[in-house]
Order: sequence, then C-alpha cells, then structure tokens
Amino acid sequence: MSKIEERVDGLATKKELQIEAVAVGAILSDYQRVRVENVCNRLSLMSLAYLWRRDQTELLQEMIDCQVHAILIKVASLGLVPDRHLGKSLHEIQPHLLKMRDKYGLNVCGEGGEYETFTLDCPLFKQRIVIDDVQTVISSADPICPVGYINFTKLSLQPKDMQQSCDVIVKKSLDYISDLNESTYSDLSDPDLSETELELIEKETRLRESLSQNELISRSNSFGRHLATSTSPIPIVTKSASVDEHTPLNLLSSSAALCAASLHAGTFGSPRLLGSSTAAVCGSLSLAVSSIGLSAIGTTLGKDGGMSSTTVGGGNGGTLILTQPPSPLKYEREFHPLNNRAMVAMNCKGWIWVAGIQGCASTLEEGFTKALGSLRSLAVEHNYEMTDYCYVTLYVRSISEYLVLNRIYGQALNFQNPPTRVCVECPLPDECHVIIEAIAYKKPQRGRRSTISVNDIDVSNESQQAQNTSINNGELPNKRNTMHVQSISHWAPANIGPYSQSTKINEITYISGQIALVPGSMTIIDGGIRPQCKLTLRHISRIAKAMNAQGQLRDVVHGICFVTHPAFIGEARRQWERRTTNAIMDYIVVPALPREALVEWQVWAHTHNDRFEYEETGCSISDYTISIRRRWNYENNCAAIICYVSTGLASSTTQLTQLSEDILNNHRHLAQNLKADHLDEILTYVVNRLLKDYPLVKKSHENLCTTNDGINATETNVNVIHNCTSNSTTNTDIILPPAIHLKVFYQVTAAPSVDLLLMALNEFREKCEQTANIVFTVLPACSLHNFSTFLSICGVRHE
Repeated sequence: MSKIEERVDGLATKKELQIEAVAVGAILSDYQRVRVENVCNRLSLMSLAYLWRRDQTELLQEMIDCQVHAILIKVASLGLVPDRHLGKSLHEIQPHLLKMRDKYGLNVCGEGGEYETFTLDCPLFKQRIVIDDVQTVISSADPICPVGYINFTKLSLQPKDMQQSCDVIVKKSLDYISDLNESTYSDLSDPDLSETELELIEKETRLRESLSQNELISRSNSFGRHLATSTSPIPIVTKSASVDEHTPLNLLSSSAALCAASLHAGTFGSPRLLGSSTAAVCGSLSLAVSSIGLSAIGTTLGKDGGMSSTTVGGGNGGTLILTQPPSPLKYEREFHPLNNRAMVAMNCKGWIWVAGIQGCASTLEEGFTKALGSLRSLAVEHNYEMTDYCYVTLYVRSISEYLVLNRIYGQALNFQNPPTRVCVECPLPDECHVIIEAIAYKKPQRGRRSTISVNDIDVSNESQQAQNTSINNGELPNKRNTMHVQSISHWAPANIGPYSQSTKINEITYISGQIALVPGSMTIIDGGIRPQCKLTLRHISRIAKAMNAQGQLRDVVHGICFVTHPAFIGEARRQWERRTTNAIMDYIVVPALPREALVEWQVWAHTHNDRFEYEETGCSISDYTISIRRRWNYENNCAAIICYVSTGLASSTTQLTQLSEDILNNHRHLAQNLKADHLDEILTYVVNRLLKDYPLVKKSHENLCTTNDGINATETNVNVIHNCTSNSTTNTDIILPPAIHLKVFYQVTAAPSVDLLLMALNEFREKCEQTANIVFTVLPACSLHNFSTFLSICGVRHE
C-alpha cells in the first residue's frame, strides 16, 4: 500500500495512460480498502472492490472456475506447513483449506494473513509465467505454526492459447443478485422455498384458519345488523349489501373486492384497535376474503412496478379487480407557506436532535446553503461540531436537482466518515427547497459537569447484562463506528457521495436510506416494486451484518418506507414482514425518490432488539380514530412509536380510483375540521405512550416535575445534571428532561391547515418543557399508509 501512496504524483501526471479506476482486492480489510479509496479520491479515480465482503468459500471456488492459476508463496497459519503446502495451486489446496476452516476457523481466501499467493496465469494474461527456479525460506520453525515463503530466483514467459481464455464464463453484476428469489438473506423465510411456494403457503395458512362459509355468512349478517343500530361517534359511509349463500363469487359487492385488495396490500390496523363499527365491517370482509378464497389474489407486475392485473379467487373463475398498472401518481403540493422553526433537544447521554430547519429562498443554492448554515450554527451553539452529526435527513422539493444538492452538501460536510443520510422528495411549497433534520452525538464530559440518568442510579440486572455483553463483544461504550464504503462492489451500493452507509454509536445503528441499486453497476434493478423491495432489504441486511458481528435485519427497531405510489405499499409491507416482524414501520407516499426508485427504506437498529417489548393501542378522539404501535426495551431508555390519525372512512391504499366522490369529500371535510383541542389530546396521548413507565428520579427537586395539561409526570423521568465546582461541597441540580423527536406527516389533500398543526405543536411543546424536551418537524406527504389516514406521527426517544 505504501507504494500506491508513493505513486500518487506519478499517476496524476500520466494522463496518457487514461486510467479511470483502480481495483483493490480487499475482502474484509477496511485498512486496505480505505487507503485505496483515499488515493482514488485525490486523483478523481473510481475505486473497484468487487471482492468486498464476498463469501470466501464461494469466492475461492469462483477463482478456480475462472481459471486463475495461483500458487501459495507464503504460509503463516495453524494448519498450513511450508514444506507441504508452499507451491500448491488454489485448486490443489482447496480441499485442505476447507478442512482447516472447519477445524481452526481459517479464512479460505487468506484474508487473515494465513497465506499469500502469486498468480502465474489467468484469462487476462497474454502469456503465462513459468517458474524455472525457486528457493524456500523458513522464517519461523515454530512446531505449532511454522512460517515460510518462496523466493523466485528465475522466471520465464510462455505463449498460451488465448481461445481457452475466451471460453471462461464471467459473471455480470446481475448474476450477483440472482439469490433474491431464494430469500437467502431473509430472517424468517425458508431459503429453499421459491416466491410461488411461499405465496401458496400463505394462502393455505389463511384457509386453514378461516371459518366455514356458513359461519361467515352468519357473522356477516350479524355485523350488518350491528351497523344498523350502531351509535359510534365515528361517521361510517357504507353501501347496502347482502351476502347470500348462493351468491356467485363474481357478484360480490365492490366493497368486498376493495377490502380484498386492501388486505393484499397489508394495510395496518387490526379491527380490535379501531374500536368502532368500521372495524366490524373490515373484520367481516377480512373473514370473507380468507374463508371463500378471496385471499388468492393473483398479481402481475409491470415494468413500472404496478399491477397489470389482479384477480380474486382461485382457478379461472376469479373476479378481476385491476386490469391496468397503477396510473401515474397525481398529487398536490402544499401551497401554504411552511413555518417550521429550527429547534434542538438534548439529553444527558450526549445526544441532540435537530429539527425544523428550512431552506427558503428564491433559488435552491441559496436556500440549501442557508439551511446548512443553520445546521452548523445550532451545533456550535450547543458546543458540538459538524463532525458530531451522525444522521441527516433531507426532504427536498425537487429530487431532479439531486446533483446540485450533493455538491452543496459535500462542501458543508467535507470530512472523513460523514454522517449517514436519507434524501426524499416531498410536496413542499414554492421557495421552500429543503427541510433538514439531524442527530448528533458527543461523549458526555465527566468532571465539573457530570451527567447522571436514572439508569446510572438504578441499573437493573438486564441492563447490566446487556452492558457486559457489549464489552465482551469488543464494543467500547460511547464509541462511534462509521462505515463509508466508496468502492464499487457486489456487496451493497457504494456511497460515492458525502455520506456513509451506517453509523453505530453504542447500541444504536443508523443506516442511510437504501434504494434498489444493483451494487456492481449502480443502476436501479428492473422488474418493478417486488424486486426493488427485495434488493433494498438485502442491502439493509448486509449493512446491519457488517456493522455488528451478530447483526441482522431483525435488529431494526423503527423505520419509514417511502414509496412513489400508494399501490406499492402492499408489496413493500409484505416483503418487509416476510423477513421480520420485529420493527414498527410507517409507509409514506412521496412524489419521487433518488434515481427514480419506487421505494426507499429509512431505518435504525438496536443491538439488543430481541429485548424490546411491543404493544398496539388505540382510542377515539371526537370523530377520529387514533392507532398507535410502540416498541421499547426492558431498560426503557429507548422507545419508538408510530401514531395514525384517521377518519375511518376507508382502508384501501391501492384502489383509490374506486372510492366514490362522497367518500372522498367526507374524508376531506372530516380531516380538515380537526381542531386545536383535538391535536392537543392526540399529542398528549402520543407522548404519554412514548414516556410510559419511564421511571421518575425521586429527589429533592421532585416538585419541579409538574403535570402539564394531561402529561402524566408520574410516568416520566427527570434526568439530573450535577454541577460540581471545586470551591463548593454541595451540588446544584439542573433538570434535563428526556428528549423526544417527532416527525409529523400530513396528507396534503385532506388535513387541517399547516398553520394549525404548527401552532398546536408549538403550544404543546411549551406546556411540556419541564416534562419532555420535544422537537418536531411538520412534513407534507402525497398520501399516508392508507386513504383514511391524514396524520402520521413518528416519535423516537433513546439515550
């Protein structure tokens, strides 16, 4: 590697060689890869690392199959002996390497320095190298692990038949993603089952659990009678329909077909959470779908990711629901000014959340530069630096200006190991070019100003065990690890831009927004939404494993799936839940994503996600249905929540064109009538759930923890900062409440005014300032996880 460094100036002046890229053979060595990437960056060259994180057993076999004739010229490992193995070819030594791998854990490609090789011939060579004379040198005669190498004293070249080299089959980039249909990267799927077989199992499972047709009809009729006498405060728009035992399948009401499509899309919300007769209707139709074969929904994906046809029922007698791919998304931009206000929330563990930064100006460059300046100013104001940022989210008005955004962003965050990043387009109003959220971390300073949280005072056995586990795994507390792979490889997409794949701080891992780029070519995979979902989730899984020895997709705690059409939500959710059900996931429809992708996942993970609890709760506030999903760990120092506020008038995300004008108008009217008092109740409910069981430190300052209009102080914790001075023997306690970050997405076409949302959030934040330090960003969206949802609130609290 030092030779590469020495030749930097030489390579830069040899333009006549027309060098465009440099290949590096690193498999697991970050040291080797990073050194080459640094040189390439200085020379504006591309770094190619096509061996990066490849399975070594598979890679060794591939080298042999590609007629790479390499011999061992040095051995330095248990299980390898100089006088027995030096000079052996890869083909000859392969069986022994596999045995030593199983016996001693040897790296079969020698990535741990077990052996070195010299290539005598390969398809790229015009002549083969012939060894005429060698000298064997034993540098260590250790009886357990001897070390020796070969010294070539005479070599020659020999002509070769180039036709043999032409016969070698070379894999292309797409060949390295052929395992997508095998689900080998899945946590829950059987890797031996095909997509069709998995769909058949899903159908048979639903049929086994279904009721008989007679029981279905009886329940359906009883639900109908219930609707006639219901006094639920939630208005319900229904069509009169009866289900007769002898009614042909293809004559079922359009409402049933609508619900079938909704179920196929995997719409969130179990009937028991809705607490209204609307839930009864959905439950009845759900039973209908499962019991009489409607679950067999056949789907054909078009190139644009849409469904070209969808049938309900088995065989040739199914009822056609969709006959065309989803039409292009028609959306409205927010035309009222957005007045998000930049704000910061800190906690005692060194984390700060920055929210509400807006870049408003006449031009993109001016607006984005202004927003990044605010990001820097807020960091400096709180004694942080730009290098302390570990996670940045950009909501831009036009993704078509992505290259300009990247250039400006790179100038502001031009340092080694930049933060991870997510970038999506939102229907922002004119002259609001970007909204920025960010998370920063800096190790708390002990001494004059020490921080103490409740978890430092009363550490449970579970917490202590988790901490010991991290230390035993070689993870140092308060340590920041960043993965920034800029080389093109077959592993996962390269981050050539100024952002990293992932940042891990303590037990929290943030992963950059992932789209379905084929790693080897950096182009979006063809085939529509299904392969895009599969490839994107494989990227997340591989990054999680690279950041943590035991990492996996199931470590994800919380995330947001951005899609460019409501029809894609069903497939995205299905592919996610097929692999893991450990996370709570929101689904947001946006106008566009980078590289014209159909889906992008934004997730964060926790090392001990298997120690998290899960709950679903809900309530009704006036005419609105509130549904909440929450996850939190045993120590309760980490929690995430997703809250949906809906009108309950429909549940389908894929069949919006079939909704009547009456339903659309009623939904808009009801959503736009949301009052400030309703928002206050909703936010109170959300924050109380997010702070549930967060223990209270009982000290002399307990009277400072007050109840603010519904926020239950007895369920919250107040962290204490002890300000200790050398001239004082007493401590002054400063209250630092837990920090909460809220993202509030609203449906542009059906939501209360954005000014009302911001006013209610600001008033709520001020009332709760002694109980919780809340920051928020209000964001417009084309659509949310289903039609009837007009507000989606994502909340996070962790230490």
